[in-house]
Amino acid sequence: MQIGLVSTDQRLIDELTNVVYAKPLGWRIFAEANDLQPKSMEKPYTHVILSDRELSYGELEEFLEGMQGQEPTMKIIVLLSNYHDASINEKYVKMCRLMKLDYILPGRSTAVIADEIRAWVDGSNASQSNQALSGKLITFVGSTPNIGTTLASFGVACTLAMETSKRVGYLCLNLKSSKLHRYLGREELLFTLDGLRAELKAQSLTPERLLHVCDRPKEVHGLHILYGNMLREQAEFFTPSEIIHLLRVARGAFDICIIEVSAYWDNAATVSGLLEADSKIVVTTGDIAHFQEDFSRWIRQVGSVFGLQPDAFELMAVQTDRHAKQSEFTIKDIRKETQLHLIGHVSRHGDALARCNQGKLMELLNPAHPMHHEVKAVARKFVDFYKLPERTSVRQETWFQKLIAGKRAVS
Repeated sequence: MQIGLVSTDQRLIDELTNVVYAKPLGWRIFAEANDLQPKSMEKPYTHVILSDRELSYGELEEFLEGMQGQEPTMKIIVLLSNYHDASINEKYVKMCRLMKLDYILPGRSTAVIADEIRAWVDGSNASQSNQALSGKLITFVGSTPNIGTTLASFGVACTLAMETSKRVGYLCLNLKSSKLHRYLGREELLFTLDGLRAELKAQSLTPERLLHVCDRPKEVHGLHILYGNMLREQAEFFTPSEIIHLLRVARGAFDICIIEVSAYWDNAATVSGLLEADSKIVVTTGDIAHFQEDFSRWIRQVGSVFGLQPDAFELMAVQTDRHAKQSEFTIKDIRKETQLHLIGHVSRHGDALARCNQGKLMELLNPAHPMHHEVKAVARKFVDFYKLPERTSVRQETWFQKLIAGKRAVS
């Protein structure tokens, strides 16, 4: 195989060329993209790696179109960066998707980039261009820890499973404080995320294996749950490539998958979970320290480092009061401060904490409970947005209904 690499980053060049690949490779390295084209005509490359630092947006688009025209079977991957205007990050991603090109999002370390390139060249990594044909990922992140993000995200996942005929997944990627198993009263012999470490490290996890280890609550048909990491001391050992592998396998296993990540961005799961998501939901409360300071410090400041702009997120408010006092902040205030589109809210329910601690979270999602209708309103928006088929309601007829139907048929 012949690989063309366009980059001036010597550290990245050293890292890529020293990685052990499954098959022998021939490398040709160029400082400028224009030097690649004439050489590629002499001997076509099987793979081309190109950084967006070398060309402007228009020049990059024109260059890539020319490369695809020369050699349609050539595999191309674009290394996206933050070296251009941050406001057009999404524009670069959209271009790659429309041209069906593989790409690596900004904010990755050199080692992580090299690891992803190795998997891409060896064919063990699912291509970004095929993701449009796979399941959708919706990632929930809290502006602040312990505000009800688990309750909100899980409620949406359950309602999606109830409302649609699609296979729905729920992955808890809160690596340090996963408590969903306790809220559901499922503390006996459970399979948790840490049980997949070996397969994630070897990049060998399959959709079938993921489905097999997921819990399937009897109360919600069609929902599959992977509980979070129980080995908190090993949270930092999860690498971005492992999380990305898990998420891409989840795309193949589920039609739509809800991901919950930690409010702290100091781990691979939070960053990768948001970078890979099709929809990003930030959950916050009416506490000004949450929707103003925490939101700004994490979403605006840290998120922009990884190429995530605030307007890429949707907003969900929790612990809201139906009748806020004059001195309290309202949903209107939260929307004004964050400048995000509000997709829904969950009110403050006095019995929520007690029921979760008793392992009775499902009672909060019963149609008779007010919270059910709040999370259902959010789930319905995803059903409409992703055009998910609704589940047909099949109710067994009673003997009386059959009798009436029979009389009508005779008459």
